[in-house]
Amino acid sequence: MSRDKKTIGLIGLGNFGLLLAAILNEYYNLKVYNYSKDLNITSKAEKIGVNLVDWTEIYDCDVVIVSTPISVTKTLIKRVAKNLKKGALLLDVCSVKEYPCKWLEKYAPKRVEIIGTHPMFGPTTTKFDPDKKYWEIKGKQIVLCPLRVGKEKQKKIEAFLKSLGLEIIITSPRDHDYQTAKSLNFVHFLGRSLTEAGITEQKIYTPGYSDLLKILPHTNNDKWQLFCDMNNFNPYAQKVRKKFTKASFAIEEKMAKSNALGEMDYNRKMIDKIDTALFDLLETRMKYSQNVGKIKKQEGGSIINSKREDKLIKKQSSRAKLSSDFIRKIYKLILKESYKKQK
Repeated sequence: MSRDKKTIGLIGLGNFGLLLAAILNEYYNLKVYNYSKDLNITSKAEKIGVNLVDWTEIYDCDVVIVSTPISVTKTLIKRVAKNLKKGALLLDVCSVKEYPCKWLEKYAPKRVEIIGTHPMFGPTTTKFDPDKKYWEIKGKQIVLCPLRVGKEKQKKIEAFLKSLGLEIIITSPRDHDYQTAKSLNFVHFLGRSLTEAGITEQKIYTPGYSDLLKILPHTNNDKWQLFCDMNNFNPYAQKVRKKFTKASFAIEEKMAKSNALGEMDYNRKMIDKIDTALFDLLETRMKYSQNVGKIKKQEGGSIINSKREDKLIKKQSSRAKLSSDFIRKIYKLILKESYKKQK
């Protein structure tokens, strides 16, 4: 396919940016600006045949794509949007959509068209090899959240994406984040957790165990910053993790009941299990209290903080189905021990 005369400006040349640059460079005049201080970026760009340009050269591009960590995307959208020409199209490729789409709408002037996107693939799933300029994206999904774009331009974008063999899903930023909180964020959380727990390949295994481990290459190769950003900036991710934790405990309850000698034995087993968890958490809490104490000493702060005490007690009293008096007494004991650890 011959190159399109349109110029695309790509901001960011990380792992995904490199894949994106390799693909787009086959069809468009591509200009790449990399904000990173990574000294290997130039050599990576040379491998796929693209040249790095100064920031100002991005301003005249017909399409500008921000492909950077979520935590810096807002700053870069704000910086580039106001300098783009009339009719330019500004996109992001973040793995969350509500926040970036709000940033696009807030900072892009009316003369600039905007779309939120999320390619549901990366270097691992596409078997990307920058040395051989090889990738497999046919059949992969890409999510589009059209915010302010002309119908004809959107049709051309969709036609190009289809020509690459991509499956296009058009939805709202909220629906995207709600669904990916399970299909992306939780899968990555589970993969990282499996690795931390030592759940890896072994000699004796079942087909189910082998299938479970297949998620590890997709979840452990990304940088920690990407993992943390995709969870911290997705408003539904924490809810999914909490639901999973509750479900895990419910299964523990069923197992305890199946092994109990009766209702009394079952309830006492659960009390013992909860007590163990409580004291494990208290032990962990004291560790963080010690850390706070060290910081207070460095900053010259007071050990006792009455305002924070009241705030903590009030917060738990408003949410827990326990008497306020009981919560206050428990908290006072915990805080008394915490202050000892901080001295």
